[in-house]
Order: sequence, then C-alpha cells, then structure tokens
Amino acid sequence: MNLRDLWRRLKQIVFHNILHLDDTPHRIAWGVFLGAMIAFTPTLGLQIVLYIPVAALLRANKISGIPILFISNPFTAVPLYYTTWSVGAAVLHPEKEVTRATIKTWLGNTGRALKDGNLDRLLEGQFWADVGRLLASTGGELWMGALVCGLLVGLPLYFLTRWGINAFRHLREARHLPHGPMDSKRAGSAKNR
Repeated sequence: MNLRDLWRRLKQIVFHNILHLDDTPHRIAWGVFLGAMIAFTPTLGLQIVLYIPVAALLRANKISGIPILFISNPFTAVPLYYTTWSVGAAVLHPEKEVTRATIKTWLGNTGRALKDGNLDRLLEGQFWADVGRLLASTGGELWMGALVCGLLVGLPLYFLTRWGINAFRHLREARHLPHGPMDSKRAGSAKNR
C-alpha cells in the first residue's frame, strides 16, 4: 500500500465513518477521545471489547472511536508500548535513566522473538505468556504512559473532531448536500424519476 492509497483509505474512514454519523458532535468526538485513550492501553486484542461498554457507559458514540483503536496492533505493539513505557517511566521515576540493558531486560523473550523476524511466534501461547509476564513486571509504567499518551493524543483529537464535524455539517447545510450515503442514493433515484 503506497502513501496515496493510505491517504484515500483515511479519507474514506473519516468522511464516511465519522462525519456522517448520526449523533451530536460532542458524542462523536467523545468517542474518538475514548478510543485514543484505550488505544494506548496495554490491552492489545481486547480494545474493541473494552471500548464499546466504556463508550456506552460514558454516553459516547460507540462507532467513532473504533478506527483509532487500530493504532495498536501486533506490528506496532513493540514501538507503541515501548514509547508508552518510556513516558510512564519518566513520569514515575524521573531520576532513573533507561539504558539498553534495561530495555533488553524489559523485552526479554518477547523482543528477541520479534527482532529475529519470527512473526510466527505471534500465534504461539508461549509468546503471549511472555507478553503477559512483561506487562505484569512493567505495568505501572505502561499504564501511566498510556494515560499520558492517551491524553496527549485524545484531547487534540476531541477538539479537532468536534470542529471538523461542525464545519462539515455547516458546509453540508449551506450547500444543501445530502446528509449521508443513503440520502445520496435517494437523491439519485429521485433524479432518475
């Protein structure tokens, strides 16, 4: 996938899946914020399962935050969680310096498996047991880093999403554009009559 395809896909997600949602700008933006917060948590594989009840409980849109959850996936997990761990370690232990030895100890078998390009290990139970031990031993730093990174990404996304939805809706009303994909199909069939 080249950059142009990626940009086209991103526009499609934003335009069709977020801007056309039938909800208030606040609830949609609140869903994006919660999605960003959950995306940084060390809960890879459970994030959608966590997001939907949290969004329902906090009265956010249950769809708008799902696309951002895909920031964390098996291919981005190591750099993402290393970044969140580093931020959390800096917040919780500002006097300690993170060295390569600390990182190697932290990654252990998990880092060696991915460094060697052995992606088949992602399907093994032992790999995930190693990941579980890793998360347990570095949990405080990961969760603190997740909170800080989630806020740093989520807050601007909240305001950007809310502004974007309001601007899109004002533009749509000013130009009398259809309100969604179904309205444009109805408008097209009305023109054919």
